Amino acid sequence: MVRDQVWQQLLQEKILGEQINLAGINVSVAELKDMVAGNNIHPQIRQAAAFQDPETGQFDPQRVLQYIASLDQMSEQDRQNWYSYEQYLKEDRVNNKYFTAIQKGMYVTGFEATQAALNKQKKVNFKFISLPYTELSDEEIAVNDADLNAYYESHKELFKQDKAVDIEYVVFSVDPTQEDIDLIKEEVASLIPELKETKENAQYVTATSDKAFDGKFYLKGEYENPEIDSVMFASEEGTVYGPYKYLNSWRIAKIAHVEERPDTIKIRHIVLAPSAERSAQATKDLADSLTQIIENGADFASLAKEYSLDEETAEKGGDLGWRNLEEMVYGQALLDAGVGGVVNFPTNQVIFIAKMTELGKKAKQVQVAVISRDIVPSEDTRDNVFQKANMFAGKNRTVKLFNEAVANDGLVKKQANNLKTTSRQIAGLENARSLIREAFFTEENQIIVARNSQSPIFELGEDYVIGIVTKKYDEGYAPLADVKTTVEKGVRKEKKAEMLMKKMNDASANAQNIEAVAETLSTEVKTSENVTFAAFSIPGIGIEPNVQGTALALNKDEMSAPIEGGNAVYLIQVTQVTEPGENLNIEMEKRSLQRQFMSRVQSEAFEALKDYSEIVDNRIKFY
Repeated sequence: MVRDQVWQQLLQEKILGEQINLAGINVSVAELKDMVAGNNIHPQIRQAAAFQDPETGQFDPQRVLQYIASLDQMSEQDRQNWYSYEQYLKEDRVNNKYFTAIQKGMYVTGFEATQAALNKQKKVNFKFISLPYTELSDEEIAVNDADLNAYYESHKELFKQDKAVDIEYVVFSVDPTQEDIDLIKEEVASLIPELKETKENAQYVTATSDKAFDGKFYLKGEYENPEIDSVMFASEEGTVYGPYKYLNSWRIAKIAHVEERPDTIKIRHIVLAPSAERSAQATKDLADSLTQIIENGADFASLAKEYSLDEETAEKGGDLGWRNLEEMVYGQALLDAGVGGVVNFPTNQVIFIAKMTELGKKAKQVQVAVISRDIVPSEDTRDNVFQKANMFAGKNRTVKLFNEAVANDGLVKKQANNLKTTSRQIAGLENARSLIREAFFTEENQIIVARNSQSPIFELGEDYVIGIVTKKYDEGYAPLADVKTTVEKGVRKEKKAEMLMKKMNDASANAQNIEAVAETLSTEVKTSENVTFAAFSIPGIGIEPNVQGTALALNKDEMSAPIEGGNAVYLIQVTQVTEPGENLNIEMEKRSLQRQFMSRVQSEAFEALKDYSEIVDNRIKFY
């Protein structure tokens, strides 16, 4: 993700930079000062936490001036960070000027706005008949090389392609054997005596388990595993259960603690944090002082109003009301302190001073110490699978031998087609980038070999993969031979359309209405209502833009000529036209279109510049 971001940033700097230089756009020293500490502060500066008043949360320009004045006393790294930040602000402003200049050139004419408003409000109802292309079988349509070449040349843009490869591959999965599964079970079972004896449950689990210790206390029915949930509430503290299999792991569980605990507690708290005026040490000293005077009887509510950063609760004297015990970072500390006890609880960001004022209703809750070992293949199993893959690769260095061995060994050959130089994933494989990358440096019908190790075996997650390149595509237009099936389908569709349109033309030559045409063609007349030009599809027909445009252009009772559609040939007759009202708000439509155009400028202008530029992407050579 970071590499892709850097690539896009590099493209922007190179491509936009050239255009900006040609346009003579820049930011002067005076303008930069105005953006940072003048009358027109850049939004990034305004939003920076370091330049906001901690009490009001509002931007404070004096903080910017103080920061700049202190640059000489800062470290070299801090100064460089600030200068880089200024450079970023400068580039952002230059880019903004460039795109704003383009936006200012966007103009919506009155005619465009009027047409847009009409397209939204004008509606038509019409009757239609259709002759689907499926009425004619493919065998009825003769296609020759001249047809194919003509269609290919006239639709060439449809066959534009990026550099890509098709591959086939086999996977040797490293799965745990029954022996591995039994051995892991035995290892877990061997820990039962020590788990029973230990008094330090959390430390023992941390030292022996693949999963962290869960210190949560659970009510009946809350635990993820119903089997263990039932055991927890039917056994005494200290009971160990297992080994048992759960979520691809062997586990043993100990009832670590059983307590009557409240689910909720009522709390007050004060939140303190370091600021520009108060160092971390001063904040700690303040927290210690407040804790002491509260313990000596000072009014918690008044201190919360004066000192707490949590403005919402500060106005209520620090009162949080009833809270779930497990949700509060200092919940257990409050429970240990008891009702009325005061807790001073520092975290990485803030210091909490908290007091529990009431306990909720108590219920039996259980803490479980679980030792879990994932069921994974052993090194011996992994070595055995690797040897199988290695033997396969050693014996089958050509595509012919590869395919024969796949068939003879009963292996499953998989495909991944149209992989681009930027592709990173193949469905079902983990971290497939290395296989994809090396495929681009492999010839067609050759085994894919890693250039650095000269090995045809790719270790992808828990799998060993061996692949071959079956097809390579050069950037540009796909050759006719590669897209012949698609071209043939297109030619047949065009020829079917010609034949069906002639059939419909003949039937409608002397017809007075659409019903007469339908009778001649032995087809059914259908209706579609409330069709607008701006709609995505036509009721009863679907996505047929040619029909949609024709319908809106006809007058009432007017019958169309045959219309070539995407799925059929159509004939329509308009039965009703609902014209827009007289109160069209053309100015509002113009503003709406203007906003749409302007919102597209930045992305579409940059894409246009990319298409215009000669970009050679050699990233695949490196990663």
